[in-house]
Amino acid sequence: MRKLNDLLLIGLLIFILGACTKITPQNTNKMINPGDKINGILFTTGEEGKFIKGWDLECLEQDNKTKFTCNSTVGTMINISIGIYGDQKGTLDEYWSGQNYELFIGDHPVNLQAFGSIDIDQAYIGKMRLWNVVIVAEKPGEITTRDSGVVAGEPLEYTTTIIFNTP
Repeated sequence: MRKLNDLLLIGLLIFILGACTKITPQNTNKMINPGDKINGILFTTGEEGKFIKGWDLECLEQDNKTKFTCNSTVGTMINISIGIYGDQKGTLDEYWSGQNYELFIGDHPVNLQAFGSIDIDQAYIGKMRLWNVVIVAEKPGEITTRDSGVVAGEPLEYTTTIIFNTP
């Protein structure tokens, strides 16, 4: 009987100690995929003509063209990736296949392959290719994106905060 009581006491102590331990937070660096939402902002894909490009937003430039604060309205579909185009030095396909580009929302990396790419016609430039990462805010708020990498041999690093206001 004594052994049974000792086992029950030990089991109870293990249970109590387990209940008091600190819970380890889940990884906050989860990759963002199409259909994910963060703080009321939906991550999706879009069709040409049905979204605006991030560089077409009303933005205030800071830090020598590396940081931007932009304004938009709730419900606006915005493609937040950079665009790549061909020029006299190379073709769009060469630049696209040779790029080393990453996109982050806060500390979350964006799974660019899951979003895929989209080709659009851009005035004065011609065909341009973007990662098809489109965001739509469902309520007022803000989101910060960070682009980094190397495209056509040129390093890039941008941080953009988009503020969503009610229409």
